[in-house]
Amino acid sequence: MATPPAVATEFQPPTTTREERGRQIAKRGGIRKLGVRFVVPSQSPNADVPTYIVDLVEQTCTCPDYELRRLVCKHQEAVLFWLAWEGAVSDDGVVELPAKRKSYVQNWAVYNDAQAHEKARVEVLLKSLCEGIEQPERKPGPGRNRIPLRDAIFAAVMKVYTTFSGRRASTDIRGCEERGHIGKAMHYNSIFRTLEDPATTAILTRLIEESAAPLAEIENLAGQFAQDSTGFSTVTYDRWFDQKHGKLMAAHPWVKLHVMVGTVTNVVTGVKVSSEADCPLLPELLARTAQRFKVREVSGDKAYLSKKNLEAIEAVGAVPFIPFKTNSVGMASKSPHWRKMWCHFSLKSEDFLTRYHRRSNVESTMWMIKSKWGGGVRSKLPTAQVNEALCKVLCHNLACIVHAVAEFGIDVDFGKAPASPPSLALVQP
Repeated sequence: MATPPAVATEFQPPTTTREERGRQIAKRGGIRKLGVRFVVPSQSPNADVPTYIVDLVEQTCTCPDYELRRLVCKHQEAVLFWLAWEGAVSDDGVVELPAKRKSYVQNWAVYNDAQAHEKARVEVLLKSLCEGIEQPERKPGPGRNRIPLRDAIFAAVMKVYTTFSGRRASTDIRGCEERGHIGKAMHYNSIFRTLEDPATTAILTRLIEESAAPLAEIENLAGQFAQDSTGFSTVTYDRWFDQKHGKLMAAHPWVKLHVMVGTVTNVVTGVKVSSEADCPLLPELLARTAQRFKVREVSGDKAYLSKKNLEAIEAVGAVPFIPFKTNSVGMASKSPHWRKMWCHFSLKSEDFLTRYHRRSNVESTMWMIKSKWGGGVRSKLPTAQVNEALCKVLCHNLACIVHAVAEFGIDVDFGKAPASPPSLALVQP
């Protein structure tokens, strides 16, 4: 695939999740002016604290998120949107709007090119990635030859990319055949069977990790990674008896996705679909990431706070940025890794929270995946649900590569190791 010329520009992050949540709060309404302050309703209707106080003069908020990070929270974002849309009237007249919101320079020519040609370039990248899939040996005996496994995986991923049902995606699969990406367009039932195959899970996990490798030359410049989890809704549900109300209830199970991402390109470097708690999975995803990337910093929320996780992060030569809980003790701990982070957290809190804030990039990654490929899965069988979620992540990684090629002019070849990093001018550590 011919790559666009390199563009020497500073990397600019996408819209943050907090900004989007602030927009949603502002749209819902309920913001009131209280003197020089603003009363902002909580995003959750069942929150313990129904409202928070935002002071734009002091740039503060009473929410726990601001108290921890000391950075702009979603409630402050909501007030800025509300002022821009509605204005706010005081006793003396119209309140002067705050300074213009911080914006990032966008190279629209590069962005438009990547967006307009993303699907075609994703197909080329996916074909190249699937060529490394080995075909299992055919069992002796009568019967038709199996569909090439690389074609089956290609079709399953493209089906998820289109966001169509298996039947409606058939046209796109036939188009891939016409363009030479697969040998023959398969029946949609064959795609369903591929997603229902437990062996597909390991293949997709490996492809996700391999798809992240070309972006190592960019991510290694900063070496900053973050981990979090999210859930995808399903079309299935479980019936259970509510003892409190004495009636049958229905609950939809969720597919829980654990990811570690690079904070520069938002590429997923480690992934696992599991109902396990967040904390125990950090060492596993970190180890997978460290195989292909130079990890210097690892961020995570309080759910990842444990001595084992701190030791795992230090073992790969990285610095952990995980905030302490309110009941955490510092120097009393026998772990040197724990005491080291406690000193940084206590004595250099501003620097610590600034670095910890890079964790918001993993939230942006979740939002990117769900906004483009949906927050739920179509499949009904548990194995197929897991594989469908992994396909979404693979689609996201390939899209990240398309945009990185347009933005930084990197060469992508899944058959060779990553090249030397581009100029430091391309990425802001």
